[in-house]
Amino acid sequence: MSKHILSLVFLVASLQSLFAQNSTLSGYIRDEKSQEALTGATVFVTANQRGTTADENGFYSLELPTGDSVALQISFVGYKMKSQKVKIKEKMMLDFLLSPESELEEVIVSAVRTNARIEDIATRVEVLGLEELTEENGVKPGNIMSLLGDIAGIQMQQVSASSGNTLARIQGLNGRYTQLLKDGMPLFGGLSGSFGILQIPPLDLKQIEIIKGSVSTLYGGDAIGGIINLVSKDPNKERELTFTANQSTLLETNVNGYFSKKYEKIGVTFFVGQTFQKQGDVDKDGLSDVPKVGSTVIHPKVVFYLNPQSTLTLNYTATFDRRKGGNMAYFPAENNNTLFHVDNKIQRHSADAKYFYEFSKKENLTVKASNSQVSQSVGTREYTFDASQSIYYSEISYFKQLEKMNFVTGINLNGDIFKNRNPALLGVTDYTFQTLGAFFQHSWNPIEKLTVESGFRLDYHSLYGFLPLPRLSLMYKFNPQVTARVNGGLGYKVPTAVNYLDLERNLTQFGGTYKRLEVEKSQGINADINFQKLFSNRLSLTFNQSFFFTRLNRPVVEKSGDSYRFLANEDKPLQTTGLQSYLRMKYEAYELYLGYVFTDVQQKFRVVGSRRPTVTPRHNFSTTMFYELNESFRIGLESSLIAGQLDENYQPTKNYFLMAAIAQYNFRNLTFVLNGENLLDVRQSKFGKIYEGTVNNPYFLKLYAPIDGRVINFSIRIKL
Repeated sequence: MSKHILSLVFLVASLQSLFAQNSTLSGYIRDEKSQEALTGATVFVTANQRGTTADENGFYSLELPTGDSVALQISFVGYKMKSQKVKIKEKMMLDFLLSPESELEEVIVSAVRTNARIEDIATRVEVLGLEELTEENGVKPGNIMSLLGDIAGIQMQQVSASSGNTLARIQGLNGRYTQLLKDGMPLFGGLSGSFGILQIPPLDLKQIEIIKGSVSTLYGGDAIGGIINLVSKDPNKERELTFTANQSTLLETNVNGYFSKKYEKIGVTFFVGQTFQKQGDVDKDGLSDVPKVGSTVIHPKVVFYLNPQSTLTLNYTATFDRRKGGNMAYFPAENNNTLFHVDNKIQRHSADAKYFYEFSKKENLTVKASNSQVSQSVGTREYTFDASQSIYYSEISYFKQLEKMNFVTGINLNGDIFKNRNPALLGVTDYTFQTLGAFFQHSWNPIEKLTVESGFRLDYHSLYGFLPLPRLSLMYKFNPQVTARVNGGLGYKVPTAVNYLDLERNLTQFGGTYKRLEVEKSQGINADINFQKLFSNRLSLTFNQSFFFTRLNRPVVEKSGDSYRFLANEDKPLQTTGLQSYLRMKYEAYELYLGYVFTDVQQKFRVVGSRRPTVTPRHNFSTTMFYELNESFRIGLESSLIAGQLDENYQPTKNYFLMAAIAQYNFRNLTFVLNGENLLDVRQSKFGKIYEGTVNNPYFLKLYAPIDGRVINFSIRIKL
C-alpha cells in the first residue's frame, strides 16, 4: 500500500513540474550615472549559471518558473557586479543600474580632441591607465621606458651604450617618426625628443594614450609612425600625498614625491623627482655599460575653476639631466678629456596654458599654448656639441556635438628655432621655421552600428609651402562582442639635421646635406578586429588582431662621402608591413596576456644586399601572467622572445629570450615591490663584441640586445 502511495506522490510531483508555468523576466541594464545602455551586460541565475546577454539597447529577457525565488547576478566588464534575489511573477519587468568599479574605469581619450570614450572612437587608441602607471612606479620610478616597451608593436631601442639614449619605435619605423605629446601638446622634439622618455616619471601621469600609424592630421608632422600622448594627473577633492623610494642592483636610486588637492576655486598638483645612478661596467671590458646619471624633474600644475563653465590650467616642467659614459678610467677624475667619454647635459623648461569653456555638454571651446626651451651639450674627446632649441605651439579649437555626428575645427601655429653655439661644427646649421595649420575632424553615425571619422589638415610651412593631410577611419560594430576598424591617412616630416644625427658620434666628420632636403611624405593604413566577451562573472576574454602598412617616400638617410658624412633623400621608399595579435584572458584572480608582432620593413632604395634594416625584430612573442592572491598580495611573470634581427653588417643576430618577475604587497598605506628584469642575464656582449677598436678609441656596433644584464630593484610607496 505504501509503495502505491509513494508512486502516486511521485507522479503528482512530476506532473506539477511538467505543467508548471514559466514567466518572462525582462528589463533594461544601464549605466547608473549616464543612463546609457550597457550592451553585452549579462544576467545569470546563481544556482545554475544560466542566463542571457543584453542587446544593443541594454534590453534583456529571461524565462524562469513562475513563483520561484532566484538569486541573480548582473555584471558587465568594468562595472561592479550586482546581486539580487527576485521572486518571479508573470510578465515581470525589472531594470538594473550598474556603477563603474571606479571613476577611472570609463576611459576618456584626449589625444583626438573630442574627449570621447575609447569605445566610441573609430581610430584605435590603446590606453595605459592609472593602474598600470601605479604598478610601473614601483618597477621603474625614474621613467616610462620599460612600460612602453611592454606594449606590442612598440620597440624600445637603445642607440647609445655610453648615455643610454633610447628611442620608441612604432611598427618598425625609426623613433623620430613617433610624435611625443604632453597633455595634447607637442613639447618634445629635436634635441630632447629621444631623451624625453628617459625623463618622464610614471607617478606624475594619469594615463598614456597611444595611436599607431599615420595620424599627422591630428597635430601636424612627426606622427608618421604614431602618437604617444602623456596625460598628467588632475587635482582630486581628496588630498593625495605620495612618496616613492627605489633602489636597484645597478646602483640606481629614485626618490619621487607627489601632492594633489582640489579646493573650491583652485586645484594644485606638484611633483618632484630625483634619480641618481652610478656608472657600471657589467661585462668588464673597460667601458661603461651603465651611465652615470643625475636627473631632476619638477612639475607644478595649477587649475583655476573660474566658473561652472570654464577652467584655466597652467603647467610648468623643469628637467635637469646629465649622463656620463665611456672609459671607466675617466670617471675618477672626470676632467681627463684625453680619455674616451660622452658627457651629455640637457636642461628643458616647458610651460603651457589651456583654457576650456563649455557652452553646454555638447559644445565647447579650447585655447592652448606651450613653449619648450631646451639646452643641450655633448662633450666628447674630439669635440663639444652645444646648442639650444625653442619649440612653441598654439591652438584654438571648437567642438560641437549633434544628434548623429560631432566635429572639431580649429587652427594652430607652431615653430622651431635651433641655434648651434659651436661654430666649429660647420655641418650642423641653424634653422628657424613656422607652420600654420587649419584642421577639421568629423565623426558621423549614419546607422547605429557604423561610425565614420574623417579629417583634413592643411599646413603651410615657412620653408616647404602647403602640405595637405587627409584622413579617414571607419568602425563597424557587428554585435556587442565584435568590432572592426580601419583607418588610413597621409603624413609628413620636415627634415632637420638634429632629428637624423647621432650627436654622440664624431660630428666633425659631418658635412651637412648634399643639397636641400625634401619633405618625407607617407601613406599609411591600419585595420583591426576586436572581440570582447564576458562569459560569466568569473571569466572574460579579449582578442585583437590588427594589420598595418606604411610607405615612406623620399626617406632621408645618412651617407658617406670620401672623407665626410652627409644627409640626402633616397629615390625609392621605405615600406613597413606587419600584423599584431593580442589576447587577454581573466579568470577569477588570474590574468593572462599573450602577444605576437610580425614586422617586415623593406628599404626599397637598397640595391646591394638585404633590404631589411638593421636591429629591427621581425618577430616578437610576449606573455604576461598575474595572480592576485588577495587584496594585499600580487605576483606576475613576464617573458618575451625577440627574433629575426640583422646586425650592422646585415648578418642575422642571435635570437634571445627575456624573463621578468614581480611581487607586490600592500599593507595599509604602504606598497612594497620586488621586481626582477632580464632574469636570464641576456647580454649582447655574451653573443659577441659591442665595439671594435680600443677602450680609448672605440667604434660602437649597433645594439640589438640588452647590455646591462640582470637587474633587481626594490621600492616602497607611501600614500598618505
